[in-house]
Amino acid sequence: MMTEIFITVLNMSLTASYCIAIVILLRFLLKKQPKILSYLLWSVVLFRMLCPFSFTSSFSLLPMNAEIALQEHLTERQTAKNVLEHDMNAGTVQKPEEQSGVGGAAPAEQSGRGLVSGAQTVLTACAWIWLAGAGMFVFYGVFSAYRLKKFLHKAVCVEANIYEAEKISSPFVFGILRPRIYLPAGLTAQEREYVVEHERVHAARKDYLVKILAWFARCIHWFNPLAWLFFALLENDMEMSCDEAVIGRLGMEAKENYSRALLSLSCDKIGVGGCPPAFGEGSVKDRVRNVLIYRRRASVVVAAFAVILIVMIAGLALNPAGRKLGDEEAEELLRLGEKDQFVNDYANAWCIRNGENLVKFYIDEDTALRCVPMMEKEDGVYTYGFSSPWPYEFWRTMPTGEGKDEGTSEIRYYAWTSDPHVSVWKEEITFSKTDSGASDGVEPHSGYRVTDSKLTYYDNIASETEYMDAYWGDGAYHFVDYVENGFVEAINFQTADDMENGGTDRNAVYRNPETAAEYMMNLTGGKGTVQTASNGTAIVEYTFADGSSVLIPMMDVNFEGRTGNSQQDEMEEDGQTGTQRAANNEVWILDLDAWNAGAP
Repeated sequence: MMTEIFITVLNMSLTASYCIAIVILLRFLLKKQPKILSYLLWSVVLFRMLCPFSFTSSFSLLPMNAEIALQEHLTERQTAKNVLEHDMNAGTVQKPEEQSGVGGAAPAEQSGRGLVSGAQTVLTACAWIWLAGAGMFVFYGVFSAYRLKKFLHKAVCVEANIYEAEKISSPFVFGILRPRIYLPAGLTAQEREYVVEHERVHAARKDYLVKILAWFARCIHWFNPLAWLFFALLENDMEMSCDEAVIGRLGMEAKENYSRALLSLSCDKIGVGGCPPAFGEGSVKDRVRNVLIYRRRASVVVAAFAVILIVMIAGLALNPAGRKLGDEEAEELLRLGEKDQFVNDYANAWCIRNGENLVKFYIDEDTALRCVPMMEKEDGVYTYGFSSPWPYEFWRTMPTGEGKDEGTSEIRYYAWTSDPHVSVWKEEITFSKTDSGASDGVEPHSGYRVTDSKLTYYDNIASETEYMDAYWGDGAYHFVDYVENGFVEAINFQTADDMENGGTDRNAVYRNPETAAEYMMNLTGGKGTVQTASNGTAIVEYTFADGSSVLIPMMDVNFEGRTGNSQQDEMEEDGQTGTQRAANNEVWILDLDAWNAGAP
């Protein structure tokens, strides 16, 4: 959940950054125009920073729909979630406690969750860092506002809604529902006239609310330098436009004395995270210069720029509409989703090992009995007799096929044995749409049925080509996590049992990285050699008989000096100390952290 929120914020920040850049450019072009135009331009940035959604239109000044940025990660996670929810609701997923064997996690849950990549881990960490930073800024702002409010209890009301307080250096508006104007003690009559007029403009325009929203937006996007620039420039334009409004009311002859009041009452920040609007805040030098050169523009010119302003705000507030799909394209996308869901549910049926359910995915009983290894029917009950290995997790390709109502897909099953050990099966299936409907209980893919399937066992991988075919797909590495699924715990338990009872070490193959890599990856016909080794990690180069080779990063999970490793941390959470792990001897497994980081 936190990662999804963070990705949404990143998308909002990306869009807002583009809008900030455009507004800064327009602000430069409007340099000689009334500052109210520049001030109003920031409204679209504020909208983009605070609103997680937007409307789409064929008219948009955005180069792309930034809401789709980083969306691939979200889509994958949501798809996995939907798949799991569907299978749970359909009753096709066993609860962990209902399954036998090591690990105890449901196959569909494992396949839906997938192998946690390094990028996802970093993203999750960044999400929590972002939340901590935002929380810190919000807390500081709220606490500062509370302190200021407590201090202002001593202020004295001098006239309606205007209060005078000691030890404040500049006038300001403070409050939300009932904002009040606070003045420092000792102002001259002329200074009081100017600052009260200035603060009344702020109050009438609700600038105090705008500034609070802008401050909150900066807290949310604190990691984005442009968010800080946005706040500073918005504050400057707010004050300058307010100055111009005051001069417009008091007359041009007041510019010189008003500028002197600005200089005498200039101040540092009030200290509430940039709130509230204060008379002497902002770049006083720029404000004085702007006041002195200010002159009324012709109404026609201001109106023309206002129209342009409205067009620019609308263009930046609207997302570009994507190309409208034709009816056939829309139907094909819908059908592709149905096909992919069908393949996913078919693979789940394999992992759950319910023969009755699996037969329903085939076009007829004869095809199922022919295609599914060891499938039998006895006394009206379908069974298929794999006791070990057990297909535990799977990864599938997106269905392809020229026909609209047919498709093909490949599924990699990662099947484990009680050794424990993982082998790989590749199933190639062909399916098509029939008129059988949904009455046979296969939901929600009424009509799709497997017409043929072929299973290949990658238990003796003898070349780099076979190796890549078994473990790589869509640019990502796929394998079962030995720690997450309890295999390391089982190995250590078995080793301790062997040592106590004086038996043969049944897991000796895991004692060095060369034999462990060959065994775990189901390699044969070649030889592994350690290329580099350091602090419980090693890189094994396995050279096949045909001369091809692969690099396999390995790690000793029982290495006592290992620190900062997520797999080891999980073991420590289970109560195993470094000494206890070391007592179980070396256990070399795949270094998934290295794989997920893209090496080798």
